[in-house]
Amino acid sequence: MAKRFSLVAGLLFYALLPTSLLAQGAPPKPVFAMRVEVFVRLADNRPAPVGTLCELDYANGEMVAQGQTDSSARCIFTPGGHGFYLVRAKAPGFAEVTQPLDLQNAQTGMVNLVLVPLPGHDNSNNDAGGSVSVSGLAVPDGARKEFEKGQKSLTDKDLDGGISHLKKAIEIYPSYPQALTLLGTAYNEKKNWKDAQGTLEKATTIDPKNASAFFQLGAALNQTKDYPAAQKALSQGLTLAPDAPEASGAQYELARAYMAQNSWKEAEPYAAKVVASQPDFAAGHLLMGNIFLKKGDGNGAIHEFQEYLRIDPKGPAADQIKDMIPKIQAAMKK
Repeated sequence: MAKRFSLVAGLLFYALLPTSLLAQGAPPKPVFAMRVEVFVRLADNRPAPVGTLCELDYANGEMVAQGQTDSSARCIFTPGGHGFYLVRAKAPGFAEVTQPLDLQNAQTGMVNLVLVPLPGHDNSNNDAGGSVSVSGLAVPDGARKEFEKGQKSLTDKDLDGGISHLKKAIEIYPSYPQALTLLGTAYNEKKNWKDAQGTLEKATTIDPKNASAFFQLGAALNQTKDYPAAQKALSQGLTLAPDAPEASGAQYELARAYMAQNSWKEAEPYAAKVVASQPDFAAGHLLMGNIFLKKGDGNGAIHEFQEYLRIDPKGPAADQIKDMIPKIQAAMKK
């Protein structure tokens, strides 16, 4: 029976290997929730102090969530639905800054906030980022404006316009990890894997604490079938930010990278986390079913494949799964 299961596993896995989701830029729900990325800087373009308080509110002022900036002066929120929001940043000695955010027709939002000192407060010696890396160096105004235009274009689903503005930002300021990361993400969404890889490798070199860049890099490397490198990049990203909004997608990508290297034992815990955290994500069940086949667990595989069919009965793997389940059942009886 083990030999039969091994054969079935090979047939199904290589025929139905799920495609990369992080690399698609706008993956299907519920793997990636809505996302708001906030960058906070000082008036002289230095990053805001680590731990600067950020707040996401509904348009009526009711608070949705609070967070703090990290060493890249970034804070990430995952709002629960579409609509109008307000984003705030507060820090001692600075005036509170607020910016509206329209998420009526978008899954992602990107906001840049500038903290201005209160009258009578001298923050010129403020240790803005503590141990901030090169990413905390002053960004030229021209590069920042092009970056913001690129953000807006991508939010408006204008990939080509976003890429154009981000490339201009990087021409002005080559050591701009946020722009490089966003450009790499846009290349992934365009399925331009090689350009994505090169761009994201630069981002991780400049800012080795940039988990998002590692996640996107790993997804691009999965697409080019450089699975050992994808495994390394995704593992690094998850080490840096195990609870990031992108973590579930990164776990899925990492499980794929392991499975492509025939390492189902290493893939299993990551795939299990995806299924547990995203029970209505069909591709996660497909991946988990393949892992159960590799283990020789026919009942587990059938359960996962049936969950795939329940969630996505007309999915790209549906017909092959319907054909495969009776074969697994027959093999179990022998």
